[in-house]
Amino acid sequence: MSFSAAVKNTEILSSAYQRGLQALKRSDRSRITCANSRNCTGSVNLESALSDSCPNKPIWDYGIGYRTIEASEIVYWVEVHPASLKNVQEMLNKLAWLKNWLTSTPMLNRLQKRFVWVASGKVSLLPHSPQKKRIAQAGIVFPGSHLILR
Repeated sequence: MSFSAAVKNTEILSSAYQRGLQALKRSDRSRITCANSRNCTGSVNLESALSDSCPNKPIWDYGIGYRTIEASEIVYWVEVHPASLKNVQEMLNKLAWLKNWLTSTPMLNRLQKRFVWVASGKVSLLPHSPQKKRIAQAGIVFPGSHLILR
């Protein structure tokens, strides 16, 4: 199943699907680049779509579908967030929420996925710090302040 079909068949997200990176806030679009824009299969703003049904929850920002060279599709679950030591536990909590939420959406959960934290400003996480190791062990990719989808 494709990302677009999975989103459209997930009742709470059915109207949230957008082509390309259109679901991203304007301020966040400059932080994400598609190596080949034709391979971007669409996006969804989870925070907007779920804020009413999940008040006071640490909702992850976006889901972005991207077709790889091998023609398979990966969903990049992207959180654009400040990147300092004090944000590490917050990101781990957000990831735990997202993984739990995905279990309630089997079509989305079955898709190949990557969890990505994109810094929204200055990065104050040292490359070999214990905090960077914690996020990597949790399965979060941290490209810094810009993500290139390939």
